[in-house]
Amino acid sequence: MRILTLDVRISPASLRRELRFTLVRLRLRPWAKAWVPIFEGMIKETEVADIEWRKLTDAAEDADAELDESDLALDVLVMYTSRLIHTELNGLALATLNRGLFGNDTPSTLIRPKLGEELEKVRQWPAVLASAPLAKLVAHKAAVEAVIKRCDDAETAQSTATSAVEAYRVKTWDPLVAKVNGERQRLGGEASKQAHTESGGGSGEGLFRVTRRSHIKRMATLAAVRGELADAEAEVKRLREQEATLFAEEQQAAQAALDREQKAKVLAELERAQAETDAKVQALRQELHKPRKH
Repeated sequence: MRILTLDVRISPASLRRELRFTLVRLRLRPWAKAWVPIFEGMIKETEVADIEWRKLTDAAEDADAELDESDLALDVLVMYTSRLIHTELNGLALATLNRGLFGNDTPSTLIRPKLGEELEKVRQWPAVLASAPLAKLVAHKAAVEAVIKRCDDAETAQSTATSAVEAYRVKTWDPLVAKVNGERQRLGGEASKQAHTESGGGSGEGLFRVTRRSHIKRMATLAAVRGELADAEAEVKRLREQEATLFAEEQQAAQAALDREQKAKVLAELERAQAETDAKVQALRQELHKPRKH
């Protein structure tokens, strides 16, 4: 009797189904009474592990969502700051502060990376704003620091949640699947021994749902086929729903990125035009302030 080894990537729901399948059949075999509490215990362990797994994956998904939101808040801050300094300053003061905040980047290019480079650039802004020529711009430093903190907290939370998921896999889930595989193999060995002592033999047949049967063709019962079909349909339905959710999220993110890119292009063009206007204004002012020749 060949017993397939369950992969550690098996879902908690699928693992529980495998264990219950075997448990039902153990209860029908007089020699297997000692194995019943073992498999009942592993089912309880799987249910507890499933609850913990859902908590961890929920936390990881929440952290991912907050990371996206903090990135959006950072983008909004960058665009607002650009508008603010262009509203409050002009000429050399504007050019100096703009260079200190953005360097050679435009706001639309700065917001393209997902946190990372953008956050590192904005991290320098409080020091730059501290020496801004207007009190209103100096006060803006507090808003910048608040968004930086939110981004840092979001990155820390996401890293912590991801590490917790990986730790769960290594410390809890993988050992549990290994334990189940071990007990299945031991049960298979015991079943093989019983096959030689019980009349009729074959006491290990039907203990494992995923066991490959012998090459002798057996008639499948209608109930068994319908049961397996129902399980398969439920799993397909769950995966379809998950696929639809992920696809919708990707489409929404793609549309948002497209909208932001289009707005960024418009803003970049307006900034370019405004920069040209500022330069012309500055040149005219300098010309008007030149001493008149008598």
